[in-house]
Amino acid sequence: MLVQDRLALRYQKLIRRELIAASKELALSYIAYESQIGFADVTKQHRDRLILILDKLSKETADAFKVFSIKDKKNTFETYIENAIYGILAKNSMTTASTVATNTVAVATSVIMQQMTLAKKDPTQAMPQNVANSIAQRIGGANANVRAMTIARTETHKAANTAQYTRAEWAANDAGLEVEVEWISTNDSRVRDSHKSADGQTRAIGEPFIVNGESMRWPSDPRGSASNVINCRCVLGYNVK
Repeated sequence: MLVQDRLALRYQKLIRRELIAASKELALSYIAYESQIGFADVTKQHRDRLILILDKLSKETADAFKVFSIKDKKNTFETYIENAIYGILAKNSMTTASTVATNTVAVATSVIMQQMTLAKKDPTQAMPQNVANSIAQRIGGANANVRAMTIARTETHKAANTAQYTRAEWAANDAGLEVEVEWISTNDSRVRDSHKSADGQTRAIGEPFIVNGESMRWPSDPRGSASNVINCRCVLGYNVK
């Protein structure tokens, strides 16, 4: 977990910086148009920059967790597997970046609505500069630290488990081994009940676990809902039968 934590801390800073940049762009856009007309462009730019950050995070994490070796040591075969993993991670990055960017703008929209409500008693709250300041503070202020860390930890965990599981599955198939995987929960006071209940579940590699009613191949599997994935700290144990 130390490697994973170091990566999360480093990328938390980059993600936080991006959230602050997006908050300023949304604020300036509101001042320029006095509406949300320019938010679509900011959303796209925010998403594209996040994709670059999350791509680097995913690839660096995947490379840091090269635990399982392939019996066939031919470079072309290993390259094929690594490229397949990078392809999976790239799709994950695009999905996460789109979700984060959409949520960022949703927060800005919520702030605008709140300012308009406040303006019924204090008309100055609807002034473009005041609305813009509130947008910048809500998205790029203290909340950005927590949000950036949540994203960094979740995506690092997701990339590590995705890469490990995929390599293990390839290695097992290549060697003709029967491998069993076990869902292991951290089992402390912070673990959600559904993940504590999943602790000890075993499956043949390639078969999904059932976690809180959802089918998941590994902890932080992107197939899972946000409630099953965000801030997950579970891991898998691999056993050759």
